[in-house]
Amino acid sequence: MAGSGGRTRWAIGGLIAGGILVNFVDRTALSVASSSIATDFGLDLAQLGVVLSAFTWSYCLVQLPAGLLVDMLGISRLTRIASLLWSVAGLLTAIAGGLGTVIAARLLLGVAEGPSMVGASKATAAWFPVGERGMATALFDGATKLANMVAFPVLAFVMSEWGWRAGFLFTSVLSLLFTAVWWIGYRDPSEHPLLGAAEREFILGGGARDADRPRAGGLRRALGSRRIWALSLGFACYGYTINIVLTWMPEFFQRQFHVKLLASGLYSMVPWAVATVAELLLGGWLVDHLVRSGRDPWAVRRWVLVAGLACGATIGAAGTAGSPGMAVAWMSLSLAGLAVAAPVAWSLPGLLAPEGAVGAVSGLMNFANTAATACGVLLTGWLAQTTGSFHAPFLFADGMLAAGVVLYWLVLRPRPVAGSHASHDESPSVAAVTD
Repeated sequence: MAGSGGRTRWAIGGLIAGGILVNFVDRTALSVASSSIATDFGLDLAQLGVVLSAFTWSYCLVQLPAGLLVDMLGISRLTRIASLLWSVAGLLTAIAGGLGTVIAARLLLGVAEGPSMVGASKATAAWFPVGERGMATALFDGATKLANMVAFPVLAFVMSEWGWRAGFLFTSVLSLLFTAVWWIGYRDPSEHPLLGAAEREFILGGGARDADRPRAGGLRRALGSRRIWALSLGFACYGYTINIVLTWMPEFFQRQFHVKLLASGLYSMVPWAVATVAELLLGGWLVDHLVRSGRDPWAVRRWVLVAGLACGATIGAAGTAGSPGMAVAWMSLSLAGLAVAAPVAWSLPGLLAPEGAVGAVSGLMNFANTAATACGVLLTGWLAQTTGSFHAPFLFADGMLAAGVVLYWLVLRPRPVAGSHASHDESPSVAAVTD
């Protein structure tokens, strides 16, 4: 960080990551509570899949509007409103008197958390130069894995001791605390009182997009780009796999190996711990190190994405594991690969989007991701119910990852393009939206 003139941007990076951590603790709560809720309301696996997917459907539908709102209103104001609604959704789930209220609360949570990952992507592009973008992106995306690592055992303990409703009260209070911290601590770089002139110059000189505001035709150009659509579909293949694992992992351990709730939380913690470390070290630090050392930045991103998705395909072996320990080992390897690919994937909108459309492109990418996830959660429940195990749905996920490898390989081919916002640190043949 020599010559950076300060560390305010890393404090902001930590705050962004903190919001994503709270987001994913909120989302994970229903996965941990799924068996208890299924027992209370008499649900089979296929019906439980409908409940588990409710969040994903509303989250999916707001992605494109959320991307536009992030570009127009800015992440600061939008997150203040949204985080208050996170807390309301948790409270509604905790006091739900029937299944309809649980589903309504999850739909509300999906709408409220819609701008979160999109906003984090845009905020990272605004606050960090390209040479630090890998680690900065790994911070907020790594928080998704850290949240799962922490949330599974913590929420499993809370729910084991005081019931599943107590877990949602816990997430509601956590969201409210984050709202207060965000309100006080986050500003855009152009408005932040603690950002010194030297650090601001370092950030902007390195390709940060602080002044990235909506421009006429930006969204139309993004939607008309085959490259952007291929990028979005590739991310959907990644998201399909990692999110069905996130959603069904506790249930998988309980159904497949007949372990109790708290034990399933502890087993589920291990793969996410491995994934968090792998993402920060390989998807974050190593990618930045290779780019700064002179390696072709797009060759680095291409190989990391492809290798990560290929490693993720080991999820297929978890479905036939003979013991919880072997299932944990295969899931750890799979999630580590997916985690390494994730920050590279999330950094692409900030590099490839036309001016003023980082939020919109991030929203399109996450729309494809969540649409695939919603279908995947339902399909996984149906396949597991029909076949009597999770082997078939995990094998289907391998097919999705194979498609993702092909798409990313094509997206990241170096080629001359027009309309880019490439920084001087990037290859001139890369950042593009028209093709």
